Amino acid sequence: MVVDFRLVAKLLSPALFLFGVVATIPFFFAALTETDGQSSFLFAAALSLLLGIIFRLIGKGAGQYTSLRVLFLFTTSLWVIVALIAAIPIYLELPEINFYKAVFESCSGLSTTGATVITNLEYKPRSILLWRAILQYLGGVGFVALAVVILPVSAMGGMSIFKTESSSFDDSSKFTPHLKTMAISLFVWYVAVLIACSLCYYFGGMNNVFDAITTAMCTVATGGMTNTDMSMNGTSPAIQYTAIVFMFISSCPFMLILSSISGKFITFFKDQQVKGFFFINAIVAIAVMISLIFVNGYDLEKAFRIATFNVVAITSTTGFGLEDFTLWNPFASCVFLFILAIGGCSGSTSGGIKTFRLQICYSMFKTQLQKLIHPHIVSEPRFKGQVIDAATLSSVITYLVSYILLAMISCLIACSLGLDIGDAGTATISCLSNIGPAMGTTLNPSTNFSSLSNSLYVLFSADMIFGRLEILPVLLCFTRMFYRR
Repeated sequence: MVVDFRLVAKLLSPALFLFGVVATIPFFFAALTETDGQSSFLFAAALSLLLGIIFRLIGKGAGQYTSLRVLFLFTTSLWVIVALIAAIPIYLELPEINFYKAVFESCSGLSTTGATVITNLEYKPRSILLWRAILQYLGGVGFVALAVVILPVSAMGGMSIFKTESSSFDDSSKFTPHLKTMAISLFVWYVAVLIACSLCYYFGGMNNVFDAITTAMCTVATGGMTNTDMSMNGTSPAIQYTAIVFMFISSCPFMLILSSISGKFITFFKDQQVKGFFFINAIVAIAVMISLIFVNGYDLEKAFRIATFNVVAITSTTGFGLEDFTLWNPFASCVFLFILAIGGCSGSTSGGIKTFRLQICYSMFKTQLQKLIHPHIVSEPRFKGQVIDAATLSSVITYLVSYILLAMISCLIACSLGLDIGDAGTATISCLSNIGPAMGTTLNPSTNFSSLSNSLYVLFSADMIFGRLEILPVLLCFTRMFYRR
């Protein structure tokens, strides 16, 4: 058998057990703070635990060799199953939300896209708001990485478990050879950043501890869902500056940060990808800031804060809203359209194309120009001072081609389902890059996704999962070659 389905089931079992345990958190929260709502979370938790038991029984007698095909199918299956289970409390607790919308909301949370179909968030049960934040927080670090800590077969998968979730995972950034130790260190850092961000939000003037913690969960996961329809509008400048810092940090490679903390602090600032990401944000933010000063009449501090916040929110794929950048001026709108798909760094919670791919493409472009001028020159594209091997170049080109093709197909389908080209195109890129806001006439930073058809919810939910898992691992699972020798 090319794919050992029993082994896939064996891998799914502990991950679903973990998710079932996590689902009890909002259950206990609802039991302590609300009069109802507990049963929906209890049902989701019980279903996840039951599926974990069933898959454990199916996985008995599975082989001991984990191939990349098994891991690809495991990752895709896990995200689909968890998204469906996570939609249950949203569907049961919010009468105005049908199951298609609930699945869209859960996919948006788990993929850290941050797009929402829920309106009047201030009046929704706080257990639902907590659930949305938890989904984003889990989705940010990744279910596969979470499973590494508890999977008894983790040694079989090795670094491949991380690669199935992000094809841009950089092996060179790992600071310890032991996978489980590395994963635990990652979680410690993830929790530490959450605590620091929560404290900064609370002391920066956020309403209460609950809002501070849930908003921090959405920030460090680069998710972008908040507990209010206004997003970050109405918050203090201190909170907005805090968000900028933590969105940027969360967009940088976690393993590189951990490596820097462990004794090589300067390596973080010397890293080519981090420097590239910083300069992209700096240059774009300065350009937008200048347009806000001279076209919209903003003062210097406000223009700097608003421009930097929105640029980092988009490039980090967090998608927090602070004013509507599509209403500022044509130049700013054009700039945001260009940066919509960039994304953060590889090995972070960000989605999008990723900075390192753009840097590799630039290196290839520069090398080709040199060869056109000097045909006999010996020059090869480089990244981080090293010649880029053929496999990496092929991987980058394949990903970019698949991204463009999938975006085109999804945009065409969205147009056929009733969206205009602006809404369809920007919403597709937003979902594929896990950003959140679109830039169309009806779908933009001032609105949400609550007015779409059920077919569009299915389409964009699929886009979000494709984008979060970087397209190819999911796409392979639907091809005939995947199940053939």
